[in-house]
Amino acid sequence: MRAVLNKIRPKEKEEVASDLKDVFDNFSEDDTINKAKEKLEKFIAKWSDKYLKLSNCFNEVIVEYYFTYIKFSCNIRRMIYTTNSIENLNKKIRKATKNKQSFEKSSRLLDFLFVIIKDFELANTDEISSTCFLFLGGLRHNYRHGPLQEQQS
Repeated sequence: MRAVLNKIRPKEKEEVASDLKDVFDNFSEDDTINKAKEKLEKFIAKWSDKYLKLSNCFNEVIVEYYFTYIKFSCNIRRMIYTTNSIENLNKKIRKATKNKQSFEKSSRLLDFLFVIIKDFELANTDEISSTCFLFLGGLRHNYRHGPLQEQQS
């Protein structure tokens, strides 16, 4: 919520950040989008007297977007609440593919990406789940059994 904190005086940034963190702390099973919106309304009511433009940061469409993670199971909300692990994975993929000029077949590229992602998952098993593999088009392959077999056409 850098956009909000950029509008706040330095003296009050810490307090506003704490209040804002409470608004987005919706990781238990009984948290709903409506409860989150109520927290947001209380936050805006508290700070809108001092910061008139604060409510502009939270129109209805943006609020729905911000609270999308609440629609998912509370077990994975923290994973999709932040993009840190996704950014870290993208960095690993870019680093690994930086010196690769080309692949013989697209399936070789998928194999290579699978190995990178699987290694990342094994290194970060507490932080991410195997759901990150869905972007590979449902590629489900046991890492221990070697590369995928080429499809014969």
